[in-house]
Amino acid sequence: MRQELRPWERLRPAKPKPLTPEKIAALKATGGVTEDFLAELQAAEVWINHKYTVQVTRREDGSVAELSIRRNDRKAAHDWRDFQRIKNEIAGDEIEAVELYPAMSRLMDTANQYYIFCLPPGEKVAAGLMVTARATTAEAAALGATQRELPSDWVLPEVEL
Repeated sequence: MRQELRPWERLRPAKPKPLTPEKIAALKATGGVTEDFLAELQAAEVWINHKYTVQVTRREDGSVAELSIRRNDRKAAHDWRDFQRIKNEIAGDEIEAVELYPAMSRLMDTANQYYIFCLPPGEKVAAGLMVTARATTAEAAALGATQRELPSDWVLPEVEL
């Protein structure tokens, strides 16, 4: 069965693979890898499902600081709904997070891996839309737009529209 056609499987904790000396050498060869970064990699939690592997870095208070996401088949991917589910399942529904497109001087582009940076609980990003809106496929079509149907297990908060 093609990966995209499978229903969503909740992420579950997995045992991290230790960094081998060869992997450490390869990481260092990409440039800019510090001992602190390697220590963070080795301390990260790992969560998996049928499609993604996610490395989780937590703050001292236990809240999620960073989600490093990759597809298991290592292909490039960027499905906003999948990333929203990952954020919700690991960090929480009411945690706000950002995906950063950094200055080139801070670029991390060594694999088809995506980073989501989570704000501490209760904090909000000082940018973005401050309204909630959603449309069914039919409602979107009436507006001249295209929208996928929501998966049946997608839980949305009640919103006055």
